[in-house]
Amino acid sequence: MTVQLYDPTVDDLEERAASEAPRLSDLQGRSIGLLTNGKINADVLLRETARLFEERHGCRVTLMEDKGNASRPAPPEMLQRIAAADVDFMITAVGD
Repeated sequence: MTVQLYDPTVDDLEERAASEAPRLSDLQGRSIGLLTNGKINADVLLRETARLFEERHGCRVTLMEDKGNASRPAPPEMLQRIAAADVDFMITAVGD
């Protein structure tokens, strides 16, 4: 799997093969995936953020992944699991 990064602040003229995900019409009852980078407190921040979505919108966490190393991309097999997961949206966080 190849990862391409784009600067969202630059209007480039290149046609991109990827597109933004469509916005959710509402958050009520949605499933959440969480991705932590392995740094201290990233999981705490994610769980607290998810708790607010659960309380305010009736969401539920259905996936939690920890890539374990903030300086490296997520492994391809992890990205495949995330892509195949039954989640409506993902939240990621950096700890410290």
